[in-house]
Amino acid sequence: MDDIEDELNIAHDFPEDDTTNREQIKKPTIHVYKDDKGVRTTTSFLKSNRRCLKRIRDAMLLHKWQEAAFYYNSYIQTLEAMDAYTVNTTASEITWRLGTEILRHLPNASAEDFNAVYEQLKNNGVKNFSMICLEHCFHLMLNGEMEEAKRQLSVGESWRHGNFSIAQGDTKRIIHAYSGFLDYLIWLKKKSSVAENDEVSSNHEMHSYFRQASVTLKDILSQPGVWDPFVLSYINMLEFYDDEEGALQILENYAYNKEFPSNPNAHVYLYQFLKRHNAPQARLIGSLRILRTLVPSHELMLELCSLLLCTKLMSDLEEALTISMDLLEFSSWKCDIRAWSNLLNIMKILKKKKCLETVKVEWDARYSLWFSLHYRSYIGRKDMAENPSIMKVKRDVLRVMHIYSARYIRYALKVERKSGSKPKEDTVKEKKKRMKERKKREEEEKKREEEKKRKKMAMEKEKKRMEKEKKRMEKEKKRMEKEKKRMEKEKKKMEKEEKMMKREKKKKKMEKKMEMEKKKMKRAKKKMIDDEDIEED
Repeated sequence: MDDIEDELNIAHDFPEDDTTNREQIKKPTIHVYKDDKGVRTTTSFLKSNRRCLKRIRDAMLLHKWQEAAFYYNSYIQTLEAMDAYTVNTTASEITWRLGTEILRHLPNASAEDFNAVYEQLKNNGVKNFSMICLEHCFHLMLNGEMEEAKRQLSVGESWRHGNFSIAQGDTKRIIHAYSGFLDYLIWLKKKSSVAENDEVSSNHEMHSYFRQASVTLKDILSQPGVWDPFVLSYINMLEFYDDEEGALQILENYAYNKEFPSNPNAHVYLYQFLKRHNAPQARLIGSLRILRTLVPSHELMLELCSLLLCTKLMSDLEEALTISMDLLEFSSWKCDIRAWSNLLNIMKILKKKKCLETVKVEWDARYSLWFSLHYRSYIGRKDMAENPSIMKVKRDVLRVMHIYSARYIRYALKVERKSGSKPKEDTVKEKKKRMKERKKREEEEKKREEEKKRKKMAMEKEKKRMEKEKKRMEKEKKRMEKEKKRMEKEKKKMEKEEKMMKREKKKKKMEKKMEMEKKKMKRAKKKMIDDEDIEED
């Protein structure tokens, strides 16, 4: 009741003489008129409404529907007495839902009573006029009054009330969709009532409803949204008239159009349609692969595994193994014998093909999770009490992997002994077989340990060798640095000597040039003397 009061914004009781509390009242969404004498006040109206709602609640909780109807009638009349009112959308919805709930439980309520209440509520809840029309349509549909339901939808769709109708675009779209859906229901009813010998005479009327429903539903399905019931209706009609291509186009657009919200059901409908019409196996697998990306725990994953096994390709077998193991990690599939049988079947096929290593890779990645999820002792006790048949399958999965879980297999053997499915000799054979498997596993474990030790020793030796090599390289590096320094000194020395040689060479050249100059001077002097002697003579 408090929730209803909060939605309706009705204040709690308060003393009439407390003026401070009156000022703190939350402003109601119903504006009450005041007469000239001021007899009716907002406070008295809110208090009387609250008392009325309390009595409606108490009567409904005690299933006193006649009493609830009496108080509800008074409540509605109080609202109608207002000259000007604005009702909150949620409050209006609560009001008309209360009325319809009371009417449904009245033993002597007739169809006329329902229609009268719905019409009365439409006038009071103007903001919810369209939704009330839709609810009225649902009530009429449930009572088989299809034509009247269609008329109510037409009224709701054509209703206009200023800005209210503009703001209700989504509601209008839903009403338009249900209008097409109603045409489909009438078509379906006509189809089921057609006699085999009178099929031709009734086809025209049926086709008329098909055209109306087809136009409306095609228009709705072109708009982004989740339209599951309307898609199925339209596809059913198209398949009846053998328009498989049109139906496939609608389903593919509904599933793959990026403007539409992500909807797993769209891919389910497409797969079911392809399966009904014997589509190629590759196309069926592709459709289910997309569904797996959205809902990996969907029940159609078992069918995907079956389809992948039919291809007999190694990559598809590995994918089927991954899908089946992923499925069993969801709590809803933990105790499902179909999923466990599917996994066991895939593992046996891979073992037969000598590809058990693939299974071991998947198993090793999930080992710690699977034992805590499926093979704990308390799970064994629970399976033994609730589902003994699944224990054998889970045990066989372990045996295929050559994994021994003592506690869980002990519970499985108890189940077998109780059911009498195996005599005592068989259990001895099982024990011998388990002992052999255990010895084999111990030997393999021992070999693995020895291999690990050998690899460890080899790694240590390699590490020491690398350290020695590192030290040798460091020494070599130091030697190279010394050699480099020596070479630099030698180079400097050579450069110095080369400079000295150049200077010596230059000096000798200068000396030689000086000597030649001296000789030339001597020859010139001698020639001058000779010339003077000749002149004297």
